Amino acid sequence: METTRGLLILFVLVGHAIVSVYRDLTFFIPFLRFVSPSVFVFVYLFGYSQGRMKKRPLKVVQKALSFFLFYLFWASVSFFLYTLLDEKYSLVWITKRIFNVNDSIVKKYLLTVFSFSGSWQYYFVFVVIFLLFVSIFLKNPGKILPFSFAGAAVNSSIVSLWFLTKNELLPPVEGALITYMNPIHWLFPFVLGYKDAYEGKQRTLKKTSLIVYLLFFLIGSLEYWNSYRRFHTFVGVDQFSLPGVVLGIYSIGVLSWMAEKMNLRILKRMGRYSFLLFMIHMPFQWMFYVFLDTFIDLPEWCWVLIMVGFSVFLMEMLLRLSRLLPKTLRKLIVGF
Repeated sequence: METTRGLLILFVLVGHAIVSVYRDLTFFIPFLRFVSPSVFVFVYLFGYSQGRMKKRPLKVVQKALSFFLFYLFWASVSFFLYTLLDEKYSLVWITKRIFNVNDSIVKKYLLTVFSFSGSWQYYFVFVVIFLLFVSIFLKNPGKILPFSFAGAAVNSSIVSLWFLTKNELLPPVEGALITYMNPIHWLFPFVLGYKDAYEGKQRTLKKTSLIVYLLFFLIGSLEYWNSYRRFHTFVGVDQFSLPGVVLGIYSIGVLSWMAEKMNLRILKRMGRYSFLLFMIHMPFQWMFYVFLDTFIDLPEWCWVLIMVGFSVFLMEMLLRLSRLLPKTLRKLIVGF
């Protein structure tokens, strides 16, 4: 499972690097569609791990609080750098795009932190905390799964219909609430993973499921192409369309099989500390790129490798530093 998580977080790092460096993403549409279910599968694995644990409500609450404080530290560091550095460094500060941030510095900070919009991936903190509390009350996941699937199917159908029929993107705030910050969407892969752990089931790659996967990969790629042609972005349609949800289900077996065949030590290590990598890779790999780009002129593919390498390097440096710190401070910085 650690190797699979490592492969997933690697895909997230690479995908974010590509999207932030390249101006024209047409060539990368198949690859970006391939890696787009990574967070869906990650949530499935999170549900699987929670399903194997003994229910201890107080422990879950403590874990959620610890995770929020871990997020609060890095969100605060990010916010400080956004306000201190040049405008270009804050390109990944989503709060600026969807809210009015012309208020006082305190209001900007509170809005950034509690809207979970300080960077591209911080929405996931809200998702994890919400699902941790769900796990307290989850007794028979098999009974809940059909309802969670129905909710995800209806929600993703709305997203797909919008992108097919409208000539504008989803409104920023409302769009975020039915996509990235939508508990209904994320509940489904979590309950699916929880149910599989509850029943002792492991999803493997089978010929039939591979055929279905390839079919929806093709449909999803066409959907990506259409979205990029019309809106020059994948935001919203990336994970939350109906083909995206179905592709996510069948990606569990495909990506798990890939990770098993690769079985690299570095992937296992990245998987072990995937939450740390998830928290730090943006905006810091972006800021590192912006800083170096003022001095060095390199092709885009080099910058992608450098950005991903920097995130892994930063993870290693933080892990080494954390050994010298008291436990409370260590949990705040590296999350454990």
